[in-house]
Amino acid sequence: MPEFMKKFGENVKKIFGKLTTVQKVIGGAVILAVAVGLIIVFVVNSSQAGIPLFEKAMSEEDFDRTTAKLSEERIKFTTQGKSTIYVKSKNEKNKALMRLAEKGNMPKGVYTFRDIINSKNLTSSKFMNNVKLREAMGGKLENLLKSSELVDDAVVTFTMPEQTIYTSEQKPVKVGVMLTPAYNVNLKEQRQAIKGIQELVVSSIDGATAENVTITDKYGIKLNDFTDEEDMTKLRLTKENLQIRDAMVAAYRDKIFKAIRNFIPEDRVSVVVDVAMNFDQEKENSTEILPVVLKESTPGLPYDDGVRKYSVTISQRKTSEEFVGPNWIPEGPPGFDDNVPPAYQGALEQMTKYIKNDEILNEVTGERKREKIKDPWEITKITASVFVDGHWEIEYDGKKPILLENGQRKRRYINVTEEEKKSLKAFVEQGIGFSSERKDKVSVEEFRKDRSAQHAAEDMVWKRKQQTTMALIIGLIAIIVLIIGTIIYRLVAAELKRRQIMKEEELARAAQMAREMALRASEEEGATVDMSMEDKMRLEMQENAVGMAKEHPEDVAQVIRTWISEE
Repeated sequence: MPEFMKKFGENVKKIFGKLTTVQKVIGGAVILAVAVGLIIVFVVNSSQAGIPLFEKAMSEEDFDRTTAKLSEERIKFTTQGKSTIYVKSKNEKNKALMRLAEKGNMPKGVYTFRDIINSKNLTSSKFMNNVKLREAMGGKLENLLKSSELVDDAVVTFTMPEQTIYTSEQKPVKVGVMLTPAYNVNLKEQRQAIKGIQELVVSSIDGATAENVTITDKYGIKLNDFTDEEDMTKLRLTKENLQIRDAMVAAYRDKIFKAIRNFIPEDRVSVVVDVAMNFDQEKENSTEILPVVLKESTPGLPYDDGVRKYSVTISQRKTSEEFVGPNWIPEGPPGFDDNVPPAYQGALEQMTKYIKNDEILNEVTGERKREKIKDPWEITKITASVFVDGHWEIEYDGKKPILLENGQRKRRYINVTEEEKKSLKAFVEQGIGFSSERKDKVSVEEFRKDRSAQHAAEDMVWKRKQQTTMALIIGLIAIIVLIIGTIIYRLVAAELKRRQIMKEEELARAAQMAREMALRASEEEGATVDMSMEDKMRLEMQENAVGMAKEHPEDVAQVIRTWISEE
C-alpha cells in the first residue's frame, strides 16, 4: 500500500476516534445520503427514456405537429431533441399511433417495421422469413387497430409479391383489413377514422397503396369506399348554403319587423322576405393602364395643371434606304448561256428606284394588375312584402256605444292611407339597403284581417266589466242604505232610552218629594213617631242623598242611571 494511503487512513482513524457518538451517527447518515443520491442519479441517467414512438428520426415540422396532437389527446410522452418522441410502454405506443392515424396526423414515411425485420432468424429460409415478416407485420397492425376505442377486434392480411426488375410486371401489394366495431359504434359513419386507418396501413406496409387496401366490417361491408365523397361534400355544402340563406332571410325579416312594430301594433303587420344568393366563388384578374405623370398638379389651384401621358418613349430607331440604277438580273456563271426568258430581256435596260424607310419606337406604359376574389356567397336580389291591416273604431251615441242586435258594439273600419303606405315602403327600402341594380322589390299592401273572434272576445270582456260595475254600484248602494238604517236605529234607541231614564228620574224625584213632604208634615204636627234603627238609618241616608243631590246633581244622576241599568 502506498505511503500516502496509509497516512490518509491513519488521519481518518484519528479524526473518527475524536468524534462523539452523535457526531458519528450524523456523519454516517450524511455519507449514506450522498451515496444513495449518487446511485439514484446514476440509475436515472443510465435508464432509458422509454419506448420510441417512431424508429426513424422526425423532421422538425412533423415533430411539432405530432407533439401538439399528443398533448391534445392527453397522452404522456417525453422528447429528445427535436426529432424523437418516447412513451412509457407498448400499450401507450399503440394507443398513440392509433389516435394519430384516426385523426389523419401520421407522419409520412416515419412508421416502419425495421425492428421486426431485424429480430428475425437470419439462418432461416427466405420463405420462412417472408412468412415470419408477414405474420409479424400483420400482428403489429392488428394490435395497433385493437388499441382504438372504435374497434374491438381486427384481422389484417396482405400479399408480398415477388420483386421483379421490370416495373410493368411488378404485382401490387394487396391488403385486407376486417374490423369488428366496439359497442354502439357505427364505423360507416366514422369516415375520418377509416381514412386514418387506411393511411396507417399504407404507411406501415412497403409497396401498399390506398387503391389496393380494402377495409370491411365483420359483415363484409366495405368501409373505405369514398367514391361518393364528392357527392356528400356537395350535399353538405348545399345544406350549409341553405342554412346561410335561411339565416340571412330571418335576419332581414326580424330587422324589418322589429323596426315597424315600434310605431304599428304587432298584430297589424305581416312581413315576408326572400333573399336570392349566389354561392359561386369568382376570381377576376384585370390589368389597368395608368398614365405616366410628367408633372404633378400644383397644390391649391382650382384646376389640374399636371402633365400626364399614357406612354413614354424609351428608345427609337430610324432606317432609310434608297437605290437608283438599272435592273440587274442574275445571268449565271460566265461562259454559259443565261436562262433569262426573252420577256425579261427588255427590262434589263430600264432604270429602277428602290426606297425603304424603317422606324422602330419603343414606349413604356404604367400598369396596375389586380386580382379580385369575391366571397363564396353574394346577395343577388332581395324581395320584401309587407301587409298592413287597418284599425277599427267603436261607434258611440253620445257617451254610450251603439249596440247591434247580437249585443256586440258597432265598429267601423279605418283604411290605411296611401301616404302611410309610401312612408312605410320607403322605410323598408332603406332598411334592407334597396338596390335597383340588383332589381330588388319592396311592396306594401293593405290586407284586412278577420277580427270577428277578437271583437267578440273584447265585447265579452266589456259586458263582464259592465256587469261587474253594476254589481258594485248596487252593492255600494245597499251598504250605504244599511249604514244609514243602522245609524237611524241607534239614534232612535238612544232617544227612547234617554226618555225612559228621564221618566224614571222624574218618578224618583216625585217619590222623594212625597217623602220629604210627609216628614215635614210630621215634624210640624209634633207627633212622636217611634222608628226602628233601620228606619233611622234609611232616613239619614235619604237626607244625605238629598244633600248630595243638591250639591252635585250631575254625579247623582249618573249614579241613578247606573243603578237603574244594573237592575
